[in-house]
This record gives sequence, C-alpha cells and structure tokens, in this order.
Amino acid sequence: MNGKSTIKIQEGKVGMIGYGMLSSLESIEDILGRKYEDPIYRVHLCGMQRAWNFVAPNNDPDFPAEYIKYDSFYLKNNKAIPYEKSIFLNIMENKDIQLNCTLCFVTHEELAIFDDFELGYTRIDVTERIEEYNFENGKVYAYKALPTYEFDAINDADKSIIEKGYLDLVLASYDT
Repeated sequence: MNGKSTIKIQEGKVGMIGYGMLSSLESIEDILGRKYEDPIYRVHLCGMQRAWNFVAPNNDPDFPAEYIKYDSFYLKNNKAIPYEKSIFLNIMENKDIQLNCTLCFVTHEELAIFDDFELGYTRIDVTERIEEYNFENGKVYAYKALPTYEFDAINDADKSIIEKGYLDLVLASYDT
C-alpha cells in the first residue's frame, strides 16, 4: 500500500487536469456553459512540468478569435512587424519535477467538449502520475501539445508572443 488516499470517480465521469487556462474555474464554467459544482483538488503530476512551448498561428481559423486576435508588434530595422504566433502552456516530461495543477471532474460528453476546445492538444492518461491520490472507477486526463504545435526555436523565435490576458488568467488561478 502506498499510503495515498483513494478517490472513487463518480459513474459516468472522468478526471481532468488543469495546468493553464483549465486551472481557472471561470474558464471551465465558460467552456461547459454551466456552473461547475463537483470538487476541485490541487494535485501534483509526477514527472511533468509546465512549458511555454505550445505555439498557434494567429491566423488559424480554427482557434477561437478571442485568444489569438490582438494587435502586437515588435520592432526590427525600424519597422513594426506583427507577431505571427501566440504561445500557450503545454506539459512535458521531466522526471525531476512535480507539476502543481488542478483536478476537476466532468462527464464523458463534457470531456468531448474540452477535446474540441483544446485544439492542437491531445488528451493523455495521467491517472498514475498524480502524487496525492489513487483512483477507482475511472481515469484522469491532461492535454499535451501535438508535435506540430510545439515551439520551434528556428521557425518561431521573433514571431511569437505570450498574450498578457492569457498569462494573467493562468497566474490568477494559482494566486492563493
């Protein structure tokens, strides 16, 4: 026995990890279109860390406009050049780190809504990586960038920006 408490996941639900935007209760409720009433836990994922290495083109028609449509420029050779891409959070392997994050529970139908919302990410099973708990009757998932959306230092440098509103949202989620 490992000494961890056990969470029995309610029938018809799954756990979902938030480490960026999905760590914000307001964001979860906006995406769900309802008040979230299940428990929320602060947990740690073993062997994972946050990385500012998810990059989305600002002209991608599939991304919600409110996340990538803004006017930001950098100066180069006395010219104002618009940023082409936005940087968002991702997770990556790091055996020496424990990632602080939130855990909430949604139905399978609601998880499909998050799958659609988390464009450019793939859902991965992190059930066994949670430091504080064992789980019965279900899985816990997190979203990780697809390789085509990971930051490329050669092609993305000087073209990408972290939008302040997104950064503020993430920081506010952990400001307790």
